[in-house]
Amino acid sequence: MIDFNPLIGRIYPRILTQLNRDPHTAHYGSFDRNWWHYKIRDFSSIILQQGGYFLATAAQLPAYREVSDQLKEYARASAGFWAARAVRGGAFEEYYPWEDGYPPLAFSTLAVSGIILSQKLDTAPFGSALKKAARKLQQRFEAKAANQQIAGLAALAALRKIDPDLVDKHTFERLTKRTLDLQSDEGWFTEYDGPDLGYLSVSLDCLWDLYDYTGDRRFADSATNAFRFLATLVVHNQGAIGMHNARNTDYIVPYGISRFLTAGNPEDALLARQVMEALYADMEEPGHFFQAVDDRYWSHYIGHSVVRAQLQLDCAGLKDPAPSAGPSADVLFPECGTALQTVDGHRIMVSCLKGGILSIRKGDKYLNDFGWIIFDGKKQFVTHWWSLSNRFSGTPGAFEISGNPVLFKENTSTPLKHFVLRVVSFLSGHKIISILKDLLIFRKSDPRYSFIRKVQVMPDSVIVTDAISGLKGGEKIVKAPRFSKRHVASADSFHREDIEMVRGYESRTEINHNQGVFSATTVIDLVT
Repeated sequence: MIDFNPLIGRIYPRILTQLNRDPHTAHYGSFDRNWWHYKIRDFSSIILQQGGYFLATAAQLPAYREVSDQLKEYARASAGFWAARAVRGGAFEEYYPWEDGYPPLAFSTLAVSGIILSQKLDTAPFGSALKKAARKLQQRFEAKAANQQIAGLAALAALRKIDPDLVDKHTFERLTKRTLDLQSDEGWFTEYDGPDLGYLSVSLDCLWDLYDYTGDRRFADSATNAFRFLATLVVHNQGAIGMHNARNTDYIVPYGISRFLTAGNPEDALLARQVMEALYADMEEPGHFFQAVDDRYWSHYIGHSVVRAQLQLDCAGLKDPAPSAGPSADVLFPECGTALQTVDGHRIMVSCLKGGILSIRKGDKYLNDFGWIIFDGKKQFVTHWWSLSNRFSGTPGAFEISGNPVLFKENTSTPLKHFVLRVVSFLSGHKIISILKDLLIFRKSDPRYSFIRKVQVMPDSVIVTDAISGLKGGEKIVKAPRFSKRHVASADSFHREDIEMVRGYESRTEINHNQGVFSATTVIDLVT
């Protein structure tokens, strides 16, 4: 069975390095090393205080029993630092001063509440900060990134556990209904208009927190539906799905999955074992997604999810690997446009709403096709973008996808931009966040160009036919690399497919330009 202890042993000192461990400084308890040590940031990113929850949970592991008291002290210090910062004007900063952002509010409050509850701390030193966090969480709602909203709701549930007077029960029920409405009938929660297994796994962690703090069966049922969707894709792909995610995440956190080892029915327990094996059996290998996670996200929710998963594994007492999952049946999720097909052991995945990107895997062999980039002078138009305006028809094995590419504009940080950002954020707080997201994250399809992609699966090959119309002449069209142009903070970790997008498969592409239309036919051999 999976053992996260060696991984925890490696990240444990790295997370402690992020923490100011000197009790005789004003910054004791800060997890933002760029602020308290390097002095290259002018605020402490409060979302990183989740590192304290990692230490609080690691203190429960047998390997750290001898230092558990010190780890708990560091966790208390991180909660104390959070409380001192939370009462400041424009608090809950993640990326810039006076941000007053929702993710740092939700995730840091949930983590600190977990420390308070697990260590049964006196709440008096945290009172003002907890009240402020509770008030803000009850006034805000994040609809486009559901994992953040679920974390915020879980934080409210934890605050109610600490002090029922902190959270109005009618407001909590209203937010519960709105939050659960973000889940599709297929089981996924919306993340920038589609499913993302990385963030769905974060949502799973928080749904179990909600169930544990409230006993409300709705959260366990929601977690079950989300887990089954995630499991279908992971078992088919025999691992994470990477760029097929709406937000391009490569990681999947384990705690919410590990809960199904001992909760739910035997079928889900077996499925959880198969998912854990598919995701984490090779986590010591250099190509595993955990090997590319940076220190920021180890201090974020990934670190404590791994520790909590190990605690679950210790409770489950499983020793033997799970039976291997057989080939999956052809599946189409019509709401999100994700299609799965297996042909003679070749596992094929198409994401229609992401421009029809395609992946094929069999054993150590893999091939990815992430569409096209149109260069028009300094402008770039990309087909590799999750968009609800894309259209598709057909069934697994015969799809037609059409839409308009997205215009990408690169933003370069400059001192002037950051100066203006600080002035505006000081005056306006979180009101500017939606504007910044439109500038950096969200893009609309551009009607200047149109694309049609057809994917046909044959017994011995996959044929991809592309047509891009609306060309004026002079444009340059190239195959897209693995990188997505969409900005997502936790994405863009190194992946071996950045260097080698194809391994073991043979393909050939014929390209034609004719009267303002670019066409390409790619034949991928399944039999070699």
